[in-house]
Amino acid sequence: MRSDWLAEIVDRSETGPYSKESEFDLMLVRVVPELVKKHGLKFDPEVLVPADDDMADRLYEAGLELLSTIGVYNQTTERRIILTRDEIEEVVAAAPRKVVLGTGKDAVTMSHRGVESEERCVIHSAPTGTPCTEKYHPLILQSAAREPLVDCLGSGSVATYMGRPVIPGTPTEILAARLGASVAREAVRKAGRPGMHINDVATPLTAQGKFAAMDQAKGLRSSDAFLVSQMVELKTDYDQLSRVPHMQNAGMHVVDLLTPLIGGMGGGAEGTAVVTIAELLLGTVCYSASYHIFGHMSLMNVNNTDRMGLWIYSIGGQAIARNSPLLMINAIYCRSGPGTTDLLWEVAAGSVATTVSGLHQGGVGCTGGSETDVYTGLEARFNAQVCHAALGMSREEANGYVLEFLNHYEASLADPNRGKPFRELYDVELVEPNESWLNQYEEVSAEITRMGLDMDRGWKRALETSIN
Repeated sequence: MRSDWLAEIVDRSETGPYSKESEFDLMLVRVVPELVKKHGLKFDPEVLVPADDDMADRLYEAGLELLSTIGVYNQTTERRIILTRDEIEEVVAAAPRKVVLGTGKDAVTMSHRGVESEERCVIHSAPTGTPCTEKYHPLILQSAAREPLVDCLGSGSVATYMGRPVIPGTPTEILAARLGASVAREAVRKAGRPGMHINDVATPLTAQGKFAAMDQAKGLRSSDAFLVSQMVELKTDYDQLSRVPHMQNAGMHVVDLLTPLIGGMGGGAEGTAVVTIAELLLGTVCYSASYHIFGHMSLMNVNNTDRMGLWIYSIGGQAIARNSPLLMINAIYCRSGPGTTDLLWEVAAGSVATTVSGLHQGGVGCTGGSETDVYTGLEARFNAQVCHAALGMSREEANGYVLEFLNHYEASLADPNRGKPFRELYDVELVEPNESWLNQYEEVSAEITRMGLDMDRGWKRALETSIN
């Protein structure tokens, strides 16, 4: 990649074709269905983990064509960043196939995973998209960092600072960012894993808020990461772009966050999958991302564990795994909450569908982010066990498991069980799950093992396999 490429992105943001945002949206809405039809993409609700290499390749081509046709919309300048196909392919080809996350004995290497790969997944864990209170935020992070199979920690978000609302662009955002970073550092220290990679401080929304969290002694370090987000759909702005050189200068990892909406401007499953591929490529071309959080969700239910969401995960992951070196982690957005078997079945379906499709694991988001403190480290343990039990599984076999898992929770998606908050599921002194929550976890784990997916073997194999 050219050394002046980011400056070139700025130049094109200033000189590209002027467009109202609504006009760009209409262009996307018009072009996406054309690409779906042109490339013969078809969602099958009974085949959620397709074993169709040709369709995965056609999907990749459709996403590449979308990005090179309409470009990226810069909301700051109200102009389109125009990129040629050759430029996109050149930048993507130069993207890293592996990165080292964390430092010292706690460092892990995250490598590009192929379809049906036997290579161990790196496990990121955090209260994904789930707000926390100041009181329980430190304990929630500790509950994840203490899990032996968790490799990297996300810091989560807190809506208040010393009881006051965190207002973007004000001192409260800076203070909250620094506190959130120090809480994450303390969580990995107490877990005996001080060098563990920390993936972002989610509380601050602005670039200045993110930068405030950088502190080698008490905050985020060069071995950690910040998120650079995309706006729906195929959009960026100067606040997001400005984060990139700052993080690069600090030697930090840039993480691309994309959240395409099923039922949004991409339409249904097929169109959203096309948009997803285009956005994964955007995150590479505009942000030089170390890795990508593949986090599409339903516009209506804020989850990706329904049939459309699981299919997009699988076919989209395969498209990227087969045609690029990009590194992806998931974000399993669930309707249900912790303390319910429904949540565990949702996590199981998302874990298997993504593992066999080339993704690493990025964490569990409960209740669509509608409740506070509804996350525990036990979901991370379960996610890791299911994921590693599925290593090397064929897509056909994975599809069978995903459909079986879906039978256990699909009926509840319309009216989900929101579960219980952390304080009712964990001993807050010991930071350990209580008997009731453990019993539910063991019940579902035993049933999955009876289905033929050996949870215990997967756990032990994962612990024995080094990714350093």
